[in-house]
Amino acid sequence: MSKKSISELTKKESNILDKYLKCKQEEKKNREALDNLKEEVIAIVKAKDGKIIHKGYNITTHENTTFEYSESIQSMEKAISEIKKREEKLSIAKVKHNSSYVKTYELKNQEIKQ
Repeated sequence: MSKKSISELTKKESNILDKYLKCKQEEKKNREALDNLKEEVIAIVKAKDGKIIHKGYNITTHENTTFEYSESIQSMEKAISEIKKREEKLSIAKVKHNSSYVKTYELKNQEIKQ
């Protein structure tokens, strides 16, 4: 895959990428705004027995518990992970699913070349 500079993109390609980057910036702002409201919303919903129907939305609270396992379990998980990697390398493991995605990050000043 060759890297193209912005000047090598067609106008349509550039417009699509501009729209994508704008949406990514909005997504980040929205995520931050949601995070800032999260605790207050949880308190409101919990005070109403964990469920509210508001403006066509069903809003409920849920909890997720994370466990930290003993050293023996962690050792077993590490061993299984290493066995899985070996099977992948030896082509014993078969690909179940493959997906594509876009990874986006902002360049630092010294990385920007125009």
